[in-house]
Amino acid sequence: MIYNSLFSLLFFGGILTAAQQLPVALPFQAEVTVDFAVLLSIILIFGSKISILLVFLSTVITEYKRRKTMPFYKSVFNINLYVIMVGAASLVYERLGGIPGQIDLNHDILRVIILISTYLFVNVSLVTIALSLLENERSYLIFFNNFKWALPNYIALAPLGILLAVIYMSIGILGVVLFLIPLLTARHSFQLYMNIRKVYLDTIQVLATTIETKDPYTHGHSDRVARYSLIIAEEMNLPGDFINMLKYAALLHDIGKIGIPEEILNKPGKLSEIEFNKVKQHPELGASIVEKLDFLAKPATFIKSHHERLNGSGYPQGLCGEDIPLGAAILAVADAFDAMTTDRPYRKAWSVNDAMTEIEKNAGIQFKSEVVQALKNSLAKERIKINAG
Repeated sequence: MIYNSLFSLLFFGGILTAAQQLPVALPFQAEVTVDFAVLLSIILIFGSKISILLVFLSTVITEYKRRKTMPFYKSVFNINLYVIMVGAASLVYERLGGIPGQIDLNHDILRVIILISTYLFVNVSLVTIALSLLENERSYLIFFNNFKWALPNYIALAPLGILLAVIYMSIGILGVVLFLIPLLTARHSFQLYMNIRKVYLDTIQVLATTIETKDPYTHGHSDRVARYSLIIAEEMNLPGDFINMLKYAALLHDIGKIGIPEEILNKPGKLSEIEFNKVKQHPELGASIVEKLDFLAKPATFIKSHHERLNGSGYPQGLCGEDIPLGAAILAVADAFDAMTTDRPYRKAWSVNDAMTEIEKNAGIQFKSEVVQALKNSLAKERIKINAG
């Protein structure tokens, strides 16, 4: 019995360590692995003390193997994170009456759900705090993004973890070995999902780079407009999904300039009426290019309307007031601010104060007042820095 118990500990410790070697990258430098299913089964089988010991040892081994690529402070954080998550979740489960090594889903299902919820909340909360300090991003945005990507993974893995524990208690280690195949399949499926997302984002970056080869004076313009737009949106406390769509739109807002002759884009003097009418085609042209990709359908509406004005004097449709999408209104302010504060063929860059004064002067006429105020607040908080890279 002692031998079997010791062997079981070594076995589960081994598959936990192996699972930790296969992380899937999430946004904002976070990651998720299939080790949650193994951890859940360990908590249900062995209880809090052994679970904490196993996760501590396995994480130390994992971080030691990653020592050449992982900064020391991140390794220390990861070790403590796992210990705290497992400790909190297992202790909550036991305090609610859960008995390690005995599970009856008819009576224990609520306890297990609370266990899983505790683990998820502690995980995402601690990672959010760490990344918000590390990346100087708004904590709610990091929380939303990582929760959004992690939640489906936890939902998929939780039943596997419960089943893993039930199989071990009923059949033993042989049953667990056979069960590892669907566990690896779940990890592979999630990796494919994140790979597709990365391909989407890489596509956007390539398209954004293409714009800048056409118009050298706008080098870095799309990135800056994206940065300013996100900061403004965060200042307005807009939801994470909206902010993601806004980022795509900002990076591609000038993609339509691909269809504008270079001699017009780079002309040092004032454009003729015919030339300006040609330039005015770029929002619609850009939207028609972007909307062909399903995941960019909403950003395409922002791109199409980012030169509309609140009083209806903009282009291409002459929209006014609330008919202008909020994403387009944010792009308009960010675009104008960057255009004013960078050198152009026909003039030198304005100072930040002069640019802000000009934008405020047009609040309620050209720009939405709440967006202008968000830009002003962001500048006052020094969240926007010109020539910050």
